[in-house]
Amino acid sequence: MKILKIGGSFITKKSGYRELDAPNVQKMAKTVAGLWKKGVRNFVLVHGAGSFGHQLVIKYKINEGVETEAHKLGYADTHAACSELSLVLVEVLINDGVPAISIPPALVMEQKGKRISKFNTKIVTDYLDNGFLPVLYGDMVLDSELGGSVCSGDQIVSYLGKEAECMILATNVDGVLDDRGKVISKITSANFAGISKHLKKAEAGDVTGTMAGKLKELLSLDTPSYIVNAGHPERIDALMNGKKAVCTEVRKK
Repeated sequence: MKILKIGGSFITKKSGYRELDAPNVQKMAKTVAGLWKKGVRNFVLVHGAGSFGHQLVIKYKINEGVETEAHKLGYADTHAACSELSLVLVEVLINDGVPAISIPPALVMEQKGKRISKFNTKIVTDYLDNGFLPVLYGDMVLDSELGGSVCSGDQIVSYLGKEAECMILATNVDGVLDDRGKVISKITSANFAGISKHLKKAEAGDVTGTMAGKLKELLSLDTPSYIVNAGHPERIDALMNGKKAVCTEVRKK
């Protein structure tokens, strides 16, 4: 099983409010449909919430927990928005011939202190084994310590990635960039410390953490991952087929 993750910054206008990037959604669907038609089907699709999640989490002040009635309404509204985005993507995929099934994280997992503690992955693998494309996404989930918390698409990728062949993270840039704007071809545990000093901080409105934090998460896994530009379908196609492409490879060693 492989994991393909599409960043929320690619499929939504992240600085907006529940604003879809329609051309990029169509491009994403064509990329996935192209893989499907070629028989590349043993993968799970995960997508970020972008402006359908981040802005609402800030608006309702639920990044640090869900306690009050106002928080619970905000939790419900944020979950509804994230689900709305996923259903839009799934509908586009279905129209392109892909039997995509949206699986709401709020219904299949829980967290403890913002970390996944329970995850019914069987529903994911069952759909995969029966010829469907499981689609998961950044969402609000119950949290045994905080009442509720954000579960990012990156966290889902890391959790599923423990058993995956590889993880391909498609975003709106060519990979992890150095100070000169050039792609860093490979990041390992050995060179991470030097590279992390030059990484940008999290963008305003991003409640899922910094790039350094996301890379550290990926480096904790034995599974290799590849950060690639979602605007270049041929690169995603190559990586999904075990070939080389312009990207940043992230692996422990």
